[in-house]
Amino acid sequence: MRHGRKENHLTKDPGSLQSEYFDQVQYRGAFDPVVSAYAEPKIEFIKRYAPIEGNILDVGCGNGIFTARFAAAGASVIGVDFSPHLLDQNPHRRLICGDATALPFGDGTFDMVFEANVLHHVPARQRVIGEMKRVSRKYVVLLEPNRYNPLMLAFFLLVRAERGGLKSCAKSLEGDLHRCGLRIVSSLTTGMISQNNTPTMLIPLLQRFDRQIWWGEYVVIVAEKLD
Repeated sequence: MRHGRKENHLTKDPGSLQSEYFDQVQYRGAFDPVVSAYAEPKIEFIKRYAPIEGNILDVGCGNGIFTARFAAAGASVIGVDFSPHLLDQNPHRRLICGDATALPFGDGTFDMVFEANVLHHVPARQRVIGEMKRVSRKYVVLLEPNRYNPLMLAFFLLVRAERGGLKSCAKSLEGDLHRCGLRIVSSLTTGMISQNNTPTMLIPLLQRFDRQIWWGEYVVIVAEKLD
């Protein structure tokens, strides 16, 4: 399975701000040392509450930071993203170019449905979460930036396509999950390593912030469907 062009999950207009932004961005590769330092503590947190096994859907998978790591853990993973530019950089083979507001899967197809850094780019977060819930049998996992982090706040203000991050924090994301009928299993605000901006030499210093800190750069939430 590889990707073919489908409807953009951020907007139907291919010339939109978000489409243009993601057609131009250059990200570090999935196995870059900084990317590993960013991703692996979050994977470890998720594993405490939701097994990384069975079938997993990576929504907004991009260039494969988490797709590759879920697959390496032994899960059967499918990645979906609206950007062919990013999918071309993803080393995983099972990829679909698709719409996060209308995921092309049946109800309860996956054991876990995960997204990282997608919701602050979409105008209707609950619609995406609702689709994630629909295609999940059990777990829905969100990883989003935290507006209370000073570096993230500056980034959101400087980059127009990232302005949606001004509404992103643990409280607002937890509220969205509750409104979609999901139960919060655990929530963590953490980290000072950005996968694309942190200099490699700062990794040892910044790894000490891989713990609960209210002003951390990222929010990770594990939620589950109610029985």
